[in-house]
Amino acid sequence: MKSDRPRRRSDTVSRAILHYWVKCPDAKDTLEGIRTWWLPGDFVNWKTVTVQEALDVLVSRGWVTERKCGSSKKLYGLNRDRLKEIQDFLR
Repeated sequence: MKSDRPRRRSDTVSRAILHYWVKCPDAKDTLEGIRTWWLPGDFVNWKTVTVQEALDVLVSRGWVTERKCGSSKKLYGLNRDRLKEIQDFLR
């Protein structure tokens, strides 16, 4: 039987990222910047792959935009058109 633990971790990180964006809706950053600066202290030791999974889910929901910057980095930003929906989700 497969554990739901990785998915729950990703969900927890998704919520933390969304909380940051609700407070700072114009913020944009890379995966590394989000992992390093946006997440509360207890998230610092979380694996990069977990943060990437969370961002992938948020992009797939249309809540977060993703665009290439440079050759391999991606820049993430809030889809402000969906802010009300995100705020409802976080309640």
